[in-house]
Amino acid sequence: MSRDVYKSQSAPCAALQCGAQSALHRDSRATLVEGRTFEASGMSQRVHDAVARGYNSSEGIIAAKNKIVGEALRERWAERSAELRVADLGVGDGALLEQMQTMEVPLCMTGLDVSPAMLRLAASRVRMTPVQGYAEHALKYLAAGHFDLVLAHFILAYVPRPALLEQARGLLAPGGVLSIVTSTKECGTPFFELLERRFRGRANPLRRFIGWAADRALARSTVPEDFAEMAADIQAAGLVVLSRRTLRSNKVFNAPEEAYRFGVEEGWGAGFFAEAGLPMGIVRSIARWGVNQCDYPFNFTHVTEIVEVGRAGEHRGALAANEEVSESWPAELLRQA
Repeated sequence: MSRDVYKSQSAPCAALQCGAQSALHRDSRATLVEGRTFEASGMSQRVHDAVARGYNSSEGIIAAKNKIVGEALRERWAERSAELRVADLGVGDGALLEQMQTMEVPLCMTGLDVSPAMLRLAASRVRMTPVQGYAEHALKYLAAGHFDLVLAHFILAYVPRPALLEQARGLLAPGGVLSIVTSTKECGTPFFELLERRFRGRANPLRRFIGWAADRALARSTVPEDFAEMAADIQAAGLVVLSRRTLRSNKVFNAPEEAYRFGVEEGWGAGFFAEAGLPMGIVRSIARWGVNQCDYPFNFTHVTEIVEVGRAGEHRGALAANEEVSESWPAELLRQA
């Protein structure tokens, strides 16, 4: 990786070397700049590097989520005057961290991602320490017990849920908060029916391959069936739910191009690409062919859980596991979703 990639970030990152992080993140940044990438290599890295080329956080589900989470974080930390130490496990293009910079609290931000391309996007828009690595091994790269806020948004398709909770719990400082955002499989019925109708067990080998790769991706994913399943894991990890919102977005694809944009260019189908195990150019061609085999219009409801959790015994006002607040996405944020 070119040393020039992070040249413009040298001063901001040095300013973010706070407290116990200092030596560790200096080493991590040097490793990133010099191209020694720990274990963060292989198909997962290549897939997310490819997704970075078309990643879009300025509209649709990601933009709506960032707005809602940003407002909740602003409210939670409104009375804080001390520096807020933030780790984003799966920082993507850094859009949420950029939004957080408008908060009236000093920030020390670290962005972790498996993808150098995503880290370049994030480092170009936000002052942070970029660290390349896997979220399920976050404690290998980041200081234990150091962070006031840990973000883990839309990564459970690639990161085992129990491992993520264990790692995030270890990163939290006393009184710290873990923000988890995930889709659930409640929205999956139309996709499962489509796989069965069009791809699984079909005579056409390409259809069968798409069905096989999708099933592999689904089997590997730890996206929860619903909130109850995730809540059980949260409790088992010694954490408690502090707040929860269930958000629902009605989606309609009227043509193959819209499905391709959502699944391929915006990365919602990245798990499928990794399971395919082929060069990304070939995977894109297969995906483009595949979306043309589907029925349109294609309708589904995307269910997203936005949950804040903390260590048991460190927070007042924890919610009961079955408490729910359901909302619809703000219409103005979903016009282009």
